[in-house]
Amino acid sequence: MGWHEQLKEKLTALSKAEFNYIETRELGQLTEIDLDCSGIYMDTTVIYFEIKNFAFLLKENGRRKMAQVYTMYQQVLSAVAEQTGGFVNCFSPEAFLVIYPCKEEEGDNAVRAAMKIAYALTNDFKDQFTVVSGLEFAMGLDHGHLMGTKNLSDNNLEHITWFGSSIFKAKRICGQCARPYHVGISSIIYHNLSEELLSKKKSILGITKKIDLWNRVSYQHENVKKHLYQTNNKLSLVEGQ
Repeated sequence: MGWHEQLKEKLTALSKAEFNYIETRELGQLTEIDLDCSGIYMDTTVIYFEIKNFAFLLKENGRRKMAQVYTMYQQVLSAVAEQTGGFVNCFSPEAFLVIYPCKEEEGDNAVRAAMKIAYALTNDFKDQFTVVSGLEFAMGLDHGHLMGTKNLSDNNLEHITWFGSSIFKAKRICGQCARPYHVGISSIIYHNLSEELLSKKKSILGITKKIDLWNRVSYQHENVKKHLYQTNNKLSLVEGQ
């Protein structure tokens, strides 16, 4: 049987198969899915991290420099995700997904991680990223269910393809964000945040006031007016600082 016939037979089998999935929050169960009609279904908060103006930067700096910078961003995101209960997925040459398996009311970890990433890239490791001038980034966050399927035979979490509307809503929110507002979150995440991440106390002329950390912005998503919440607040990678 030639390759054409083999492919036709394979596609026919896949088109008639029932897609099976494992509903879980345990990433270890990833090993139980295969390359056929099976996947993993998770309740998640997702960070969509984007390198802004990538096409222009690629033209100005070349492939090698941008590949170098992409790897550096991946290292920062992976290190923070590992410390905060998430994992990184390489989404495209200009973007990453950082995925946090959690319930709707448990989005604090993801928001805290986004603030840590913003701090790391604009403070701790700012000098390392001067290899390319004009670098800008932003993050959009949303909560929802994701379906993941394998695209390679190994169990590397970077090699899972994810499907879910929360990814594209997070991407849309990210598109609305620009310096100094590196982090934007959806209403569903905002209304489930703990008080610690919603506001901070500040003394003004001896009077203690509560300062909101978030700025509400209106935007259009799927032809519907929605609200996102942006912040320029950041968190140090080192606890207590």
